[in-house]
Amino acid sequence: MMISFDEALDLLLAHAPRLGIESCDLEMAVGRVLRQEVVADRAFPPFDRVMMDGYALRNSDLQTGDTFRITVSAPAGQAQVHLPESLRACAEVMTGAPLPRGADCIVPVEKTTRLSKDEIRVADDFKGEEGLFVHRYASDAKQGEVLLPCGVLIGSREIATAASCGVSTLRVSQRPRMTIIPTGDELVRVDEIPAAHQIRQSNGYALRSALQAAGYSATMADVLPDDADATALVAALASNDWLILTGAISKGARDFLPKMFEHLGCRKLFHGVAQRPGKPAGCWIGPEGQMIIALPGNPVSALTGLHAFVLPALAVASGRDLPVTRMVATEERIIGLPDMTWHLPVTLSADGRAMAAPTGNSGDVIGLLRSHGFIRLVPRDSLQFTYPYTPWL
Repeated sequence: MMISFDEALDLLLAHAPRLGIESCDLEMAVGRVLRQEVVADRAFPPFDRVMMDGYALRNSDLQTGDTFRITVSAPAGQAQVHLPESLRACAEVMTGAPLPRGADCIVPVEKTTRLSKDEIRVADDFKGEEGLFVHRYASDAKQGEVLLPCGVLIGSREIATAASCGVSTLRVSQRPRMTIIPTGDELVRVDEIPAAHQIRQSNGYALRSALQAAGYSATMADVLPDDADATALVAALASNDWLILTGAISKGARDFLPKMFEHLGCRKLFHGVAQRPGKPAGCWIGPEGQMIIALPGNPVSALTGLHAFVLPALAVASGRDLPVTRMVATEERIIGLPDMTWHLPVTLSADGRAMAAPTGNSGDVIGLLRSHGFIRLVPRDSLQFTYPYTPWL
């Protein structure tokens, strides 16, 4: 019995086993999911910070004249210096230095003329104000403030933040042990010359590369033939947390996977989803809690299923909230399919609007090159103007 796409996705998200936690060196943490809070160990910035090379002075002194005497130097990386209280004293400062005590304004070097070793003139068109070009103490974050919460996906910004807080090791979600298993007697290796009745195996490569782009690693098993016994599947279940299979999942005479899953004691969550492409997709729970996701063998169906089902489930299993889906408007109204969710490939224009770019059929993987991603249309909704959009990885 088929279920709706939303019901199938909800079942996957609810049953995806939560991954364990491990420690990871900071430089290896990109693409991982954070499982701890990162807290500011000091204020940011930790001092009033100079933002421009130039001269630090009292803004009130600008009202008394345009020449200033250089009394002290404040390079970056040295302790805070004191600006003398004498009229029109200034300090030569560099970007990143602590603002000298007693100063409240920075005049950029390009707004000055050097009159001598110890004297500058400020340009007539410079309009000073208190705090100008000063990055104020604790204006970014206060000491003790949570800067990175649990569940964020770690990228370059998160790495920089953790490093700034002195965190050299992070607690992150373990990566699942995952294998992709293509099936089908018609498949040959990529380096083989196929006979007229054969095709090269592409699903494994496509799914594996998309998983890698999303931050997950997966192995790719040999093609499982249509007359395979359970040996290879038993071995895969013993060494993996997730199995992703393509093909042999429909209702044909040689679609052997559903019966094999039943024989191995796997529990069916669903088999058959009211969606296009990918109606035969199914999910089973292995004897030891393994996630088994079976996608159709047609390459458009398989790749769409990975993006629509597998990646959201992996995100939740890793401790993330379900990623927020981007919404896009279409160039023209599109009427959905009756009683079926439609994952429709689209191209995006320069202004971000989507235009339908359907493939010839679910086997037309080359046709996907004409699209940037796909939108999801609910059944027979002709009133929508914006749609959830998923980019291809």
